[in-house]
Order: sequence, then structure tokens, then C-alpha cells
Amino acid sequence: MDPLVFFIVLALLYGVLYFFDRFFKSCMHYPYDAFLKNTGLSVNFMSLHWHTSAFNRTLLRWGSAGNSCTRRVMVTSFNVGVLVTFSLLPIGLILLIATIFSGGEQETSTSGVGSSPVAVPVQLEILLPGVNLPLEEIGYYITTLVLCLVVHEMGHALAAVLEDVPVTGFGIKFIYCLPLAYTELSHDHLNGLRWFRKLRVLCAGIWHNFVFAGVCYLLISTVGITMSPLYAYNQHVVVTELTRKSPLRGERGLQVDNLVTQVNGCPVNSEESWVTCLQNSLKLKPGYCVSADFVQLNDESSAISHHSIDGQLQCCDELNPNVSCFEVVEDANGDVPVELPQHVCLNVRRTLEEVTEHCSSGVCNEGFCLRPLIRNITAIMTFKRQNSRGEKLPPVIYVGHPWDVTRTVEVSAFVPRYSFLKAAWPDAWLLLLKYNVVFSIGLALINAIPCFGFDGAHITSTVIHSFLVGRVDQHAKRDLISVIITSVGSLLFGLALLKVAWLSFLRPLL
Repeated sequence: MDPLVFFIVLALLYGVLYFFDRFFKSCMHYPYDAFLKNTGLSVNFMSLHWHTSAFNRTLLRWGSAGNSCTRRVMVTSFNVGVLVTFSLLPIGLILLIATIFSGGEQETSTSGVGSSPVAVPVQLEILLPGVNLPLEEIGYYITTLVLCLVVHEMGHALAAVLEDVPVTGFGIKFIYCLPLAYTELSHDHLNGLRWFRKLRVLCAGIWHNFVFAGVCYLLISTVGITMSPLYAYNQHVVVTELTRKSPLRGERGLQVDNLVTQVNGCPVNSEESWVTCLQNSLKLKPGYCVSADFVQLNDESSAISHHSIDGQLQCCDELNPNVSCFEVVEDANGDVPVELPQHVCLNVRRTLEEVTEHCSSGVCNEGFCLRPLIRNITAIMTFKRQNSRGEKLPPVIYVGHPWDVTRTVEVSAFVPRYSFLKAAWPDAWLLLLKYNVVFSIGLALINAIPCFGFDGAHITSTVIHSFLVGRVDQHAKRDLISVIITSVGSLLFGLALLKVAWLSFLRPLL
């Protein structure tokens, strides 16, 4: 989706909501006001707000449950959270500065959070579905946002209950496309705490995001073990989807739930080896061991010539797409079999079905080594496969570019052990975990920065008023120092945000 279309559609939705809000407030004033009061909703221009106090008693029970040992564990955990938050502060500032002063070109990925890592400079990036994330992953995006915000605010709430600070409610605001969640606490009780106890409450959200990211990463690292009762992981790959325009569709092509075991003799036991084997099929150009009798019976050679476009040696009829010119490969001693010509023209599919083994140095246990003469952008790929019961199926042969396979065939390293299971289910779980790791770490880093509206602003104010009280007597001056520091952080965050928005969304529109 074009970024401009995304922002226009979002603005139109807000416009419709705002129009009906004004309309119902003028025509159905009392019923509509009662509805808003009962649901906690409020609609403003380009913003949506929801507030509730329904979870206050539940949190109070959670915070007061358990014995003194449980309370000590929670206090120790929040103490560690304070230290982690202060260690994240310089990392967040370095990230902002690196984003502001990095080169003018920013590489953004549209393949999703779960795509293969690429070596690019670490910097801030705005992630929006349909813009720089696949639109079909919007469900993961929304679920992750909700989970990360809930975990963050639950951290504040639990720490507040632990410090006997009343929790008066929760809320979430959508300001255009920016979601903001908050926990409403009693300011008098919070400000009455000693400085370190107050920091436990203020840093608890960041700490919970950090812990949540660690838990998700642990689940990702152990997914092969946790899924082992139901799925065989990293033994082969199973085809989960073929796009409508995939050249491998058809009766003689790949089918959904096929297990791919080899590509051109290269063993496939994971998604990484699947990609590697496809790339090697273009780079290595393997040879095939074929018997001399087969060559002599099926040779369709014509007069040897050079291709009219790229000078490629051609010994077949160019109008016949089913045949290819093969070159007889010399063995390690430089010997060429005398019973075969240097170049032969053979039917590609029939030849590959007769192959006994692959060869690279011209040596075959049986037959002779033949290498197809095809263009550099084309490869011959033979996919050995099985069905879900482990029974061997006829190999699939495709002549083309490996990129045609990678972009039109989806595979999974999770092979179901039972017929009622789908390989896509653990892949979806794994992708959701990856989203949560990225978003949780990002939310923790950004909130640690001293910026207006973030936890870092309240943390900065608490530290300034606690440590400068003996040197700066006047409360107003300490407030001014806190505002200056927070303003600098807000300026850095704003400049980084503007630069990323310009590189990612605005400049492509001009």
C-alpha cells in the first residue's frame, strides 16, 4: 500500500468517527453521553481515547497476594528494573544520535519482521503495515502492540500496588496513527514516596517490556524443543503455500504439504539450507551422470552455432524449449570419453529423470558427466520430495531463476507429525514472538529517553529533584533543569522521527 493512501484512509476514518460523534451529541445527547460514559470512550479530532477502572480490584488482589517471600522477589525484580532502565538510557540516546547523523539513505524492509537479517546500520525506524511491513501481517502488528502496551502498563500498576500507591484506572489513546497507553495513579501517593521507591514504579513498565522481550526470545530459541512433540523441526522443509502465478504449480509441480528433501543433490533440512541450495543451483551449475547408451539414443544435436543474442553455444533447435545443449565434462586427468561427442542435445526432463548422481569434477561412478549449457541467469533445479507419510514422489524439475522459486513458494521447517496439524501454525507463532521481541525492545529503549510524554521524563524529574535538592534549593530551578534535559531529549527524538518519516514516507511521495 502506498504511504499516502494509508494516511488518507486513516484520516477519513477519523473524520467519519468525529462527524458521527458530533451528530449524536447534538441529536441524541443523553443516550449517547450515557453510552460514552459506560464504555469509557471519547472521540476527538484525529484522536480516540478509552479509559476504564474495571481492573483496579483485580490488580489490588494480585499485588497483595502471596507471602513475604513473593514480595521480596518482586521488590528485587523492580530494583533490577531500575538499574536496567538507567543502562538503556545511553543506548537510546546513541540510537537517536546515530539516526540523526547517519547517511541520507535508509534501507527499509518490506518483507516483514520475520525476514532474514540484513547487515544495515542500527537506527530508528517507523514500522507501519502496508508501508514498510507486509499488509497481510497487520494482525501480528496490532496483537503485538496490544500485548506490549498491556505488559508495560501492568508493570507500572503492579509496582504501584506493591508500593501502596492507588491505581485509579487504565487508558489508551490513538493520536492519528500513534497508540499511547497509560496507567492512572494517585499523584499525591506517588510523589510522597522516597525517590528509589518512586523509581521502581516509574521504571517498572520499561523493565516489564525488557523481561517480556527476553521471554519471547527464549521461546524463539527453544521452539524446536517445545514443538518437538507435534512437529519435526529442521529435518526437511514442507511446502505451505504456492502463489497463484508460481511456475511450480501444476500436476507435475510442487504441491502444498510436499516435503522437499534435496535441491540438485543439496540436502534441505531448514529454511536457511533451502535458500542456500537454491542459490547454489545458480552459482555451482552441477553436472549430471548419464549413461552413454542414453545419450546415443536420445541425442537431438543439430549443427553447432552460437546464440544470436549472448553468444551462448547452441547445439539444439532454439524453437524447442524442452531440449538443452549439454557439454561432456573432462575428468580430473583431462580425459574425454571417445564414444561421446563434446556437445549433445538432450531433452532436459528425460535426461534428469535418468540421472544416477551429480558430478562436479567430471568423475562418475556410472556413466559420464554432462553439464547443461544455459544462460547465467538460468538454472536447472531438481526437487526431490516426499508426501506427508514419507513416501517418495517423482522429482520436480524446473528450469528458470531461483528467485522465481523463493518468491512464489513458501516453505516451513516445521514438519507436522500428525495429519490434523498445519505447518503454518508454528510459523505464525514464531513470527508473533519475533514481532514482540522487536517491539518490546523498541518500546523499552524509547521510553527510557527523557522525552515529554515518556517514562524517561518522569524518571529524569525524579532524579533531578532527589540528587540536586542539597545543591539547588529552589524547587522551580530544579524543575527548570528537568525541563531543559527533557527538552533536549525531546528535540533529539523529534529530529530522529522527522528524518525517518522523511526518508521512509515523505520523500518517496515527491
